[in-house]
Amino acid sequence: MSSIINENLKKTVKWLVMQGKASSQRELALQMGYNPSAFSQILNGRVPVSEKFLGRLAAFEPMVNLEWLRTGQGNMLVTPHMAEAVPSGESDEMEFYSENTHGVKFYKKGRQIFMTVRHVPYAAFGQFANDSDRLEPLNDEWGEETYEVDRIARGNYLSFEVQGESMDTGSRQSFEAGDKVLVRELEREFWTERIRYNTWPYWVVVFGSSVLLKQIIAQDEEHGILTFHSLNPSPEYADFRLCVDDIRALYKVIKKKPKEIKISDDIDER
Repeated sequence: MSSIINENLKKTVKWLVMQGKASSQRELALQMGYNPSAFSQILNGRVPVSEKFLGRLAAFEPMVNLEWLRTGQGNMLVTPHMAEAVPSGESDEMEFYSENTHGVKFYKKGRQIFMTVRHVPYAAFGQFANDSDRLEPLNDEWGEETYEVDRIARGNYLSFEVQGESMDTGSRQSFEAGDKVLVRELEREFWTERIRYNTWPYWVVVFGSSVLLKQIIAQDEEHGILTFHSLNPSPEYADFRLCVDDIRALYKVIKKKPKEIKISDDIDER
């Protein structure tokens, strides 16, 4: 069985490089947080393949089918279960395409892919609605929000609305009140390892009763400390540090949806 896994891992790495997800096996190893030499030993069967390794690979590329990696059964890439065949031509309406294990729904409109996720109602007020270490819907106040994406994805995705001015600098790269962000949960098991905050700089961090959108600018892996930064340079938004043991949830920001601009119907025609 181990030989099947190693052969499938090699095929997967080759596919990832061909798809441009990484320029080489070495770069892929570094992006996944592995020493290139250790990575090579895993691929060649000199070191057993762990579930942790497979989990990192799935986090790096959600389209990879873990069941195929383990057993060789099925396809290398996840095949979405479709409610009905999606026509190859253009369509004016979104049609249901698939749903992942976290309840995230995907739709197609022609060649476009849309993701519909749960929209968190209380994040805007800086409150954490339950005692769990996960954001879970408690009642019908949870809505839904749809974002255009480039692929079908695994993982737990949510939507938050931005409030306050701590991340607003007036530039298009910042966040202003009323913007919405699509985020993906980073599982706790990865918090003490190298977080790819250079690739994904903005995060929703949940600690105590606070739900904040911030930028991660530093990580002390030895002591499990993350440093969070606000884009607004005002002194009231100073950088702060949190121990991972004090963090309840971490979500990396995947995409921003700017707030809608409402134009009044009352136009002065003078």
